[in-house]
Amino acid sequence: MGDLDEFPDDSHESDEYIEIPHKNDLGLGKDFVFEFVSQHLPEEFDRVQNIFTRRGAYSRFKDLLERHQLLQNWYEFENIKEEQALRDWCKDNGMELSD
Repeated sequence: MGDLDEFPDDSHESDEYIEIPHKNDLGLGKDFVFEFVSQHLPEEFDRVQNIFTRRGAYSRFKDLLERHQLLQNWYEFENIKEEQALRDWCKDNGMELSD
């Protein structure tokens, strides 16, 4: 994503621009976290579910990952899943991507 200042003032009225959905709308919310935990930290699954019942969950989740030396793995997983979800969304909406 570029700097938001790069978009013209009338971009919301133009057909040349389209709003990218929020990551939760792409299926990258809590279920996404639980998928990672199931794969990389299954013994902490119940703890992570409990973490996500309160505010500030992502911060506490990342602290847990750091203690288990899995924070970098999380960022890599997150990037791969976000890219794939965005590619799928573009395809579903008839947009062709170029690398």
